[in-house]
Amino acid sequence: MGDKRLIRERVLHNLNDMDKVEHRERSIKLAEKLFQLPEWKNAKVIGLTLARHPEIETETIILQAKKEGKTVLIPKTYYPSRKMDFKIMNSVHPLIKSKFGILEPNEHTETVNKEKIDLLLVPGVVFNKAHFRIGFGGGFYDRFLIDFKGVTVSLCFYEQQQEFVPESHDKSVSILIEG
Repeated sequence: MGDKRLIRERVLHNLNDMDKVEHRERSIKLAEKLFQLPEWKNAKVIGLTLARHPEIETETIILQAKKEGKTVLIPKTYYPSRKMDFKIMNSVHPLIKSKFGILEPNEHTETVNKEKIDLLLVPGVVFNKAHFRIGFGGGFYDRFLIDFKGVTVSLCFYEQQQEFVPESHDKSVSILIEG
């Protein structure tokens, strides 16, 4: 596990050093690749996070999904269980800051059963050739993906690609979009 932590720290350091304009432009290019996928075009319900730097931006994806009439879901996390579910992103219920300072839906926002999510964008820090990921260390997505049956997609910059040995509980994503 120590290796994972060191790899995560090194890649996060490199992402934080990336020029912000370049980061945004590359994030948009990755989003444009996503919009070409049949899995995107066929999806009616999409789950994703509200990205914070140095994560690949998701604002472009949210705007495009809404423009196309897709339902956008964002995660709500629970402590100390480290579980999460996905709730509808809407303007009726304001977002609140989580324990980690991440904007999340509040308890009154409608929760959507994971079986109804067509496409889930899975964030990560590092990805290997077999589409396994090293996340941010909380384990929320690892737990959520155990019995998730929908399509999983991750976006990643070339700087995030590195070989590592996944652990037994890790689950790979279906599609990895690189750029």
